[in-house]
Parts: sequence; C-alpha cells; structure tokens
Amino acid sequence: MNGVDFMSEGGTFDAVNTNVCQNCGKLTLHHHEKHDVNKKQGIIFPILGWLFFMISLVFIPILFGAAAFLMGFFTFHDRSKSHGLILMIFASTGLILGSLFSFMVSGTMFL
Repeated sequence: MNGVDFMSEGGTFDAVNTNVCQNCGKLTLHHHEKHDVNKKQGIIFPILGWLFFMISLVFIPILFGAAAFLMGFFTFHDRSKSHGLILMIFASTGLILGSLFSFMVSGTMFL
C-alpha cells in the first residue's frame, strides 16, 4: 500500500512504500531489472540440438534423438521457449523417423 500510515503509539505518521528518502526528503528512483521473456544465452544448445536431430535420422536414432530432445529442452529453458519447443518437436520426429528407417533398412533399431 502506497501512502502514509498513522502510528497510534506516538501519534506520528510513517511513510509506507514511497519513493521519498526518509532521511533527506529527496525523491528516490528504483530501477527494476527488466525480465527478458525471450532469453538469449549461449547458442551451443540449439546448435547441438539441430546437429543431433540430423544425425538421429541416419545413425543410432534412439541415442541422438534423445540427445536432440534434451538440447531442445535446455534451449527451451535457457534461451528461447519457441525455439526450444520447435527443436523438441523435430527431435521427437527424428527419433521416430530414424527408428523406422533403421528398422526398414537393417531390421534393427541401432543402425
């Protein structure tokens, strides 16, 4: 609550949550850090995620598809929610398509 509260014990007024210094009476400015919705930290997670996605289409899809999904999750958490979500969707698709391709070509899931 912004404003002034009356203190019943001494009959004094006490400022609550104001932008005025209690000692000198000058106006104080509070600088709040802006929270960036679309974080832009490191680029290694997206790069590794897309690389693992491409590898998962051809070679050991279970391992590289899961790694791509994990990199997508880290991208979602640390960098960009939309980019991370897209990467996780592609990683899941790469895991499924790579597994189907591997099974059709060699009869095993580990080509």
